[in-house]
Amino acid sequence: MSEYSSLYINIQIKEEKLQHFFQEKPMPQSIDENWSKWWDSRKMYSKQPLSNLPYYRVQNNRAVFDQLLDGRDFGGVEHYDKNTERWTFIVVFFSENYTEISPMLSLLKQLATYQDVVDTGVAFIYDFFWDCEEVMAYLEFASQQALFKDYSTTKEIEPAILIEANRALEAAVEKFSQQFKE
Repeated sequence: MSEYSSLYINIQIKEEKLQHFFQEKPMPQSIDENWSKWWDSRKMYSKQPLSNLPYYRVQNNRAVFDQLLDGRDFGGVEHYDKNTERWTFIVVFFSENYTEISPMLSLLKQLATYQDVVDTGVAFIYDFFWDCEEVMAYLEFASQQALFKDYSTTKEIEPAILIEANRALEAAVEKFSQQFKE
């Protein structure tokens, strides 16, 4: 049985551009070489060809993130740092399969277009809580694009980025566990 992987997003983006992104609707993405290469690098049972890219069908992008924040079982946390203009979004228990993560990956590719050209960041879905070092997806944000890296283990992630993600997720787990003590 698969266990839920965690979602970690940490990107540089101006607050007004992030708010504009939240007001827009999720948009379908096209399968390109970056999608295909990433898909081909994934190991999964009964793997099907990548023939379409699902996307969220909700009122706006904010609704996707609000659902993850409001769900008591997800362990979602969000923070925007006005000084560094960095948005961090975390979900401790995000997903266990590639079909479920595809709409979020499409949404993150859309988000990159709202950044300034010089803005950077990362987003990845990885095994934080269960400690088996698997990386389901890793996106690097630069030049208004979010491009997949074909990382499959946490050992491939730059150590400083992984340390930062692990610390943020540890804090999210602590906050998440507090809700059950109250």
